[in-house]
Amino acid sequence: MPKTILIIEDDNVLQKAMKDALEAEGYLIIQAFDGEVGFKKITQEKPDLIILDLIMPLKPGEWVLKKMNEKGMMDKYPLIVLTVKSDTANVNNLMSLNVKNHISKSDYSLEMLAKKVKELI
Repeated sequence: MPKTILIIEDDNVLQKAMKDALEAEGYLIIQAFDGEVGFKKITQEKPDLIILDLIMPLKPGEWVLKKMNEKGMMDKYPLIVLTVKSDTANVNNLMSLNVKNHISKSDYSLEMLAKKVKELI
């Protein structure tokens, strides 16, 4: 049975590119385009890994991270945070939210993402 990845990302083009690349690696992809729907899918679908964007409409990725921390879910699901914010303050904020894996959107590739996914699940 293929591993399931939940991608929570509001950019349709990036969402499709990640979906296509990871499906080509044999993963089953679940999609959400905002944090609120994404968090619901985490609790309902129980994915093997989550890829989470930080900046989204409605409920941002940081809201999802806070909810996951509140519910004791951070160690339950491998998580990769994608962010355009790669400054020190943002990295420190991610660390305070128990994020162990983050990738800057400015210097990542789909191959890098697929490799990181393979390492985590």
